[in-house]
Amino acid sequence: MNTQFIEFLAKNNAIRFGEFILKSGRTSPYFIDLGVLTNGSAITELGKHYANKINEVYKGDFDVVFGPAYKAIPLAISSAMALNYMGLDKKWLFDRKEVKLHGADANSLFVGSQNLDIGQKVVIVDDVMTTGGTKVEAITRLEKSLKAEVMGIVVAVDRMEINRRRSAIDEFVEETGVEVHAITDIKSVFQHLHNRDVDGKVYVDDKIYKAYEDYMKKYGAVSTIS
Repeated sequence: MNTQFIEFLAKNNAIRFGEFILKSGRTSPYFIDLGVLTNGSAITELGKHYANKINEVYKGDFDVVFGPAYKAIPLAISSAMALNYMGLDKKWLFDRKEVKLHGADANSLFVGSQNLDIGQKVVIVDDVMTTGGTKVEAITRLEKSLKAEVMGIVVAVDRMEINRRRSAIDEFVEETGVEVHAITDIKSVFQHLHNRDVDGKVYVDDKIYKAYEDYMKKYGAVSTIS
């Protein structure tokens, strides 16, 4: 349980509690939004948490940190910067929603280290995993356009929710063969914050925790990721 990361998310409003309609149509008692981390100190700390997880999993055996457009772009750059402070000088890369039609990199789908050697090892970073559709698209682009080897994906929080039959992440791994790792999971988030005073504020009281329990009874799934 990464308690420092959990409290960082809560104190910076990157995880909010209440009632939220998700893209899936589900009504969730919490919402994760790393896009609110817009100041230098917050994005620097976020990058450190991602870098720590990336280093823990891959031990430096990768070449590029890739962030799917648009929200994951700062994740890739801040992670690469944090990795550099750890002594791992890695490249960053993100994709475009549309092909650029002018300039030195006209017709390119990517921004950053797009001129990769064949077989470069790529780690994808993103906020959460829902259905995994955008990740599949990113993997296809990286493998076909850049001939890259996608090592895996690192996300901030595993929502631990069922997709069609099993955990959305487990289904994704089964279908793509690409492993997924999370800095923390939603069970740890709620267990740690439940009735805990964090700098003078309780983020998860009994009512919010009960809503979480009810939600997980309906949509929860056991996940096997680390």
